[in-house]
Amino acid sequence: MNPSRTVPLPPVVVRKYGGSSLASVRRIREVARSIGQERARGRDVVVVVSAMGGTTDELSALATEAHPTPPRRELDMLLSVGERITMSLLSMALADMDCPAISFTGSQCGIITDTSHTDARILEVRGDRIREALATGSVVVVAGFQGVSREKEITTLGRGGSDTTAVALAAALGATHCEIRKDVDGILTADPRQVPHAQRHARLTWEELRELAASGCGVVHLRAAEYAERHRVPLLVCSSFHDGPGTIVGDLPATGESGSAPGAEPAAGPEATCDRTTRYRPLVMHTREGLARIHFEAGDDATARQLRDTVLCHWDPAGAVAEWLDSGPGLRWEVFATASALEPVRGALSLENDSLPPGCRYEEGWTCVSLAGGRPDSWLEVERYVRGLLREAGTAEGRLRADGGALRILFRGAVSPELLRALHDRLLTP
Repeated sequence: MNPSRTVPLPPVVVRKYGGSSLASVRRIREVARSIGQERARGRDVVVVVSAMGGTTDELSALATEAHPTPPRRELDMLLSVGERITMSLLSMALADMDCPAISFTGSQCGIITDTSHTDARILEVRGDRIREALATGSVVVVAGFQGVSREKEITTLGRGGSDTTAVALAAALGATHCEIRKDVDGILTADPRQVPHAQRHARLTWEELRELAASGCGVVHLRAAEYAERHRVPLLVCSSFHDGPGTIVGDLPATGESGSAPGAEPAAGPEATCDRTTRYRPLVMHTREGLARIHFEAGDDATARQLRDTVLCHWDPAGAVAEWLDSGPGLRWEVFATASALEPVRGALSLENDSLPPGCRYEEGWTCVSLAGGRPDSWLEVERYVRGLLREAGTAEGRLRADGGALRILFRGAVSPELLRALHDRLLTP
């Protein structure tokens, strides 16, 4: 044998499973069977797991019982446990199926982050232990959502951080692609529970995915979408409950194989290149009900600084659904979020008699319909068109706000299913 020749390594596939896909031991065993089938195709498999469904919320509730505003370092120590439970159980299930597997925490596999507890960003992925384990023929199971700072402190990446873990590992390992496996069939034009005939996008660009994620309309976390675009990581967003084709993001080539690997398929959903010159054509509609709104205005800089600093001490930006700022002389700020996320801000702004200071308003019972993708030439033209659709649907209500690449339609109270379907059919259906 010529010693100068090297044996080609098997292709690496990174799979990420969300919490609802791992909600029970039965589901974990089903996931293990699917992973074993993938390995049997001759691929090295790295699996990134979220905490079992509901675990992170349960741990967070325990934390607030112990301390109303728990120290962020200790909160990271607690929340990182959820993914570790899942990774161990999945590795056990794989071993029971005669599939060699080993689990690693984020720190063990070399995910290095900054020091921002509960909202850390990945700085570096070393991955040496993963490569060593793959070389022995093992499936590697990694706890998502977590890493370690250079100061050797355990950190977590914020909500949706397991998506970022998976994409970062795929980039570091040179994976053929990264699969984001969830409880949906891919990236759809709307929530199928609200619009039963919502269509699946067969293919999107990295830029489109980032735009959808930034608006809150995507099923992939924003930082994961940004990381995939920056490092050109092909993605497949698909269901963990069946082997449907899903949505391909980026330059993932067709393989011609069946099963979980991406294959050639006819266009089964809206085309990303559809003509948007004659009318507004967004990619996704997303609806959030039961939101609260805080709005404040300050005409002078001193009051503006006081209000701003009070809010920043009690506001978690991750809870925002939509936010707007106008700062020149004075300050105007408005945010829509869940009532629970805004309650600390409302309480901090309230005076002793529980009233807000002049220029501040707090309201509950809002619905936000977000339309993302398909940035138009003129938002003014879009406003005229959408206003006409609302009148046709029998309502003159609804505030329209352009927000980057998204259009927000804001309603007081709930929105009827008929209105949602009408907006979807006129705006998102070719």
